[in-house]
Amino acid sequence: MNELKDFLIEQYGAELGAFRAALESIPAEGFNTATVGHSPAWHALHVAEWLRLAVLNDRSPSYAHLGWEDREWVGALSGEPAQTESAGKAVILAHLDEMTGRVLSFLQGLSAADMQGTSFSPSAPGGTRPRLQGIGMHLRHIAYHRGQVQLGKKVLT
Repeated sequence: MNELKDFLIEQYGAELGAFRAALESIPAEGFNTATVGHSPAWHALHVAEWLRLAVLNDRSPSYAHLGWEDREWVGALSGEPAQTESAGKAVILAHLDEMTGRVLSFLQGLSAADMQGTSFSPSAPGGTRPRLQGIGMHLRHIAYHRGQVQLGKKVLT
């Protein structure tokens, strides 16, 4: 039994579940409405893209919602995203669900040695961080965007 891995899976599952619940509570007609800087659709796609980049280490040129588009390193990653904000609430949530499943499976497959490795983190000096630090930071990043979605609901109502 790997208690640390179990903890990470539990925490990612809980936070992504809470994030999805916040998104689900947004009416479909307001899902593409930018309130606090971005629309709930953008927040969902942003988190899904960062799950792919920061946790799954997918560096394919298929990102459009990283939120750092003014940074040089984003250029190599920019391309046609899997989904766009206009895809509709159900499609975007299904995409987020797919990324959630992939991340939880990835975490399940990590060995103790893998957890001690590094992961891509473009804002860190040298572009990498210790994996546990990076995925912990990303977990807090999801919580931040959940708060943005909740704050945006107050503007919509």
